[in-house]
Amino acid sequence: MENKNEISEEQIDIEEAEIGEDKPVIEPKEVEIKEYDISTVEKDGKKIGKILTVLVQHPEINERYIEISKVKYQEGEKIKQSGLWVKTDSEGKIMYRSAIGYLLRHLKIKKIKEMIKKTIDTIADENGYLIFKAY
Repeated sequence: MENKNEISEEQIDIEEAEIGEDKPVIEPKEVEIKEYDISTVEKDGKKIGKILTVLVQHPEINERYIEISKVKYQEGEKIKQSGLWVKTDSEGKIMYRSAIGYLLRHLKIKKIKEMIKKTIDTIADENGYLIFKAY
């Protein structure tokens, strides 16, 4: 039987943790796409899918690139937000109605590799992180 007064190692770490500092918010602005990476995402040892992470240059941050892997886009009358999951059809083409499809059409390009040097507006998501604005 467990002793209710025992504290697990994980709880000790949390109980001893101090409150963190508020990090400065990066203002949504137009950014330039510099690089991208497509990586496999796994959860509990199972492959979930592939996600596109885009490295951008923000006009106020010179020392590093910012990673963006979400987009906000308009589908019909609705504004939607999604991760940049790589979804292809039976012919190996990027699915037209996928988040990446909306992003590429907004940039007026057809291939992921054509994103380099393109500029696009950003917007903050509900957590304050920058995401692409493709509408």
